[in-house]
Amino acid sequence: MKILLNSAAVVGTFLLTQSAVAGDWPTWRGPKGDGITPERFPDALPVDGLKRAWKSQVGVGFTAVSVSGGRLFTMGNRDKSDTATLFCLDAATGKAVWTREWESPLAATMYEGGPNATPVLEGDSLYVVVKPARVLRLKATTGETVWDVNLVESHKTDLSPWGIAGAPRLTSEGVVLNYGSNGTLLDRETGKVRWTTGGKGSSFNVPATGQIGGEPGLLVLATNAVVGVRLKDGGEEFRHPFGEGYFCHASDPIVRENEVFVSSADHGGQLLKFGKGQVELVWKTREFGNFMSTPVVRDGHLYGINACGVKAADTALACVEWKTGKVLWTEKGFGWGSLVASEDGKLFLLSDKGELTLASVSPSGFKLLGRFQAIGGKCWTPPVIANGRIYLRNAAGELVCYEAIPSAS
Repeated sequence: MKILLNSAAVVGTFLLTQSAVAGDWPTWRGPKGDGITPERFPDALPVDGLKRAWKSQVGVGFTAVSVSGGRLFTMGNRDKSDTATLFCLDAATGKAVWTREWESPLAATMYEGGPNATPVLEGDSLYVVVKPARVLRLKATTGETVWDVNLVESHKTDLSPWGIAGAPRLTSEGVVLNYGSNGTLLDRETGKVRWTTGGKGSSFNVPATGQIGGEPGLLVLATNAVVGVRLKDGGEEFRHPFGEGYFCHASDPIVRENEVFVSSADHGGQLLKFGKGQVELVWKTREFGNFMSTPVVRDGHLYGINACGVKAADTALACVEWKTGKVLWTEKGFGWGSLVASEDGKLFLLSDKGELTLASVSPSGFKLLGRFQAIGGKCWTPPVIANGRIYLRNAAGELVCYEAIPSAS
């Protein structure tokens, strides 16, 4: 392990000690963890696309970026090595502020390999997962270690070659990870394991938070079930079978009040209603299920890439009614792509081949507002919008920034 510190880190230290500003994107899936940004999108894209501000190389991997206080954080294995690098870049220029390195297997099993779990920021604390299951809290200003926990050594479980793939989830009780049968909770201050839930293996999504019978809880999409877990002690409140025999549940659960939507490419989607010690199926469908990309919810409708039972060429953006599971419309052309939404009914969609599309969506249909080839290579990592810029990366580690999205009138 080593730290390489740019002198610019000293100049910009004060930025990260402030509270995140409105346009920051400090954690996986944005400020509220729902894939929706408070920033407004343009009414249309220029014919020749957005203006690229900079590009950088961050190594092989699939982590998204987190942005706060003028800094950007992401990870990758440079030169296809077995060394993982954490990058702190200037968000406006792409220049390195500091980097950290650790021994970490590339593990190119059925894909290019590299890190999967996105770094998460809170103030001057940065929470990082190093493959396969090493978790660290660092000082975001300098990269210095606050604590360092290797879960494989301390609490061994049946972990896949992809390691912990889901980002840390910060909660009132501590740091949640999809590690172990139904999750693990670490103490924020020390990194000590407060509870863990068995060694049957981890899934690949980020657990959701919600109220279970009036108490803080987790909704965990495990390898073969949806599990309601008490946040305070890891105790199980309910269990609903899901996806038996297929373990790649990479799309996050989505919670609205006392309902949770879960899905996978093999088993489709289900909406469950839950409470203390109880869970019931509201609806299920084989017409809408997500592979790696998590849908967004707007005005009682899901918008996401349907990959259930189809090849990449047959996937499609779909609009699904939350209360019934009815598919209202579909739009092809994004492969195993991903998306981010604005609060005023627009989407930026990144296809798995790097084409960026702007669209206006509603239950009545899809309206194309522009598209252009924004990046090459395989793109499974979702776009990030922060402070008027859009950040895109591919599997090979090319990271590009498009400057100053024009404000909608």
